[in-house]
Amino acid sequence: MDGALVIEIILIFESNFQDLGMKWIGYILLIIIGGQLSAQKVTVSREILVRNNFNYDILPNIGSNTMFYHDRGSEQIFEVYDESLRFIGEVQPEFEVKNIQPIAVIPMDTTFNFYYSFRDEGYLYTRVIAFDHEVELADSLTISTRDKRKSNTSARYIVSQDKSKVLLFTPLEKQLLLQLVDNKNLNVIYEHTLQIEGINLRSEFEKITLTNQGDVFIITRKNSLWSRDKGKGFKLIHFKPNLQSTLKTFNPEIGEITMIKLDYDEKNNRLALGGLVSNGRDDTAIGYFGFSIPPSKIPDDSEIIINKFSQDFISEATGKINKKTKELSDYRIKDMLIRYDGGVILFAEQIKEFVRRNQMSNPAQFHSGLPITGYVDYYNENVILMATYPDGTEHWKKVLYKKQFSQDDNGVYSSYFLFQTPSRLRLLYNDEIKTNNTVSEYVLDPIGNFERKSVLSTEYQNLKLRFRDAIQTGPNSIIVPSERNTRIYLVKIDYDL
Repeated sequence: MDGALVIEIILIFESNFQDLGMKWIGYILLIIIGGQLSAQKVTVSREILVRNNFNYDILPNIGSNTMFYHDRGSEQIFEVYDESLRFIGEVQPEFEVKNIQPIAVIPMDTTFNFYYSFRDEGYLYTRVIAFDHEVELADSLTISTRDKRKSNTSARYIVSQDKSKVLLFTPLEKQLLLQLVDNKNLNVIYEHTLQIEGINLRSEFEKITLTNQGDVFIITRKNSLWSRDKGKGFKLIHFKPNLQSTLKTFNPEIGEITMIKLDYDEKNNRLALGGLVSNGRDDTAIGYFGFSIPPSKIPDDSEIIINKFSQDFISEATGKINKKTKELSDYRIKDMLIRYDGGVILFAEQIKEFVRRNQMSNPAQFHSGLPITGYVDYYNENVILMATYPDGTEHWKKVLYKKQFSQDDNGVYSSYFLFQTPSRLRLLYNDEIKTNNTVSEYVLDPIGNFERKSVLSTEYQNLKLRFRDAIQTGPNSIIVPSERNTRIYLVKIDYDL
């Protein structure tokens, strides 16, 4: 079926009707009083088969179209859908060689840019092609041609917030090859091999961000388990478009930094940093930090002020009144938002994985050369929010409770999607990891007040939504992939805000 299925979902799934007849009566009643209730419009695309895919991506708002990209190794295919997710057609562009290496697919306003590399006759070519909303070639650029013997690793990339610039960065021996591209006009701004004395940019690389003006910020840490001089903090490299660099050092006032987030506040021209701090174990946290600062005001050596978790907050987050517990366990920083005042909000989710041996395994298996069979249990539980002022002092903290469990699925249906509107934040997630499921959300205001709501039900819709891979397509709409048995459906949710 090429047409899209449109369903109007009414938010009253707390009611449990006992049989199908009562469900129809309830549905009729909802239609009568529907004007008094909050509603969403849910649109579902046709089935998309991804059995032979290495990867896939969703590119929204290319003109009025949405693209679904298939990376099938020797084939690169783009399916085109209209704004109502009706299938228009598919295109398979031709490239210089059959086996290219995709690097990035970046949606623009009316085009999308496809970055890739390929090897041919002893050389490694890196190129970008701009395609229009019908996947017709609009422009192209050869970024570099290099001896393939000197380039045995693939490039990674980062995009500026306004999508005007793309930085390709490739780890070399102890260096980084940086290639900055004007992503709108398709020309190379510079190519530079970055080397910093005393820092191995291959093994110590941690985070990177790119500003709209082309400034690059890189965080490095000596985080090897075998390193005797493993630091408690990190170093910050500021590489400027004039090819000059500076090096700064940050250390926490207490503890050891275990997780870091890095971003740039384009509105206030400030570098934003946040993370968790432990007493030495990477899976625990005794506190956190979050602040922003103008790059020109960063001293050579900085001490980071830590907001330590109180005993009351630890009890609230763990649900246990235990004075002996002095830390939180298994939390990972998933998101960092920059507030209008330059403060930050950190989102940390509790994530646990357990491997269980199959009871049918016998001891002889462990010496037979065969893989050990078993199960992997995935738990994605509570989310804690930590908001600070620009100087790093604490504003508020909240605990959002959820409990998700799945098995042998890499946790792809767990976690949450952060949906941003001008006045509210919404965390959307699956209540349970199963086909017939209720989707819920936490709605938060700027000072941390929140309420929990039901959004929609997937019962009888045969959907399994991957919220952590969702894409916001407008101020009140998102597209969420639903995946079952190597089949994808695009699910568009339009909020009535």
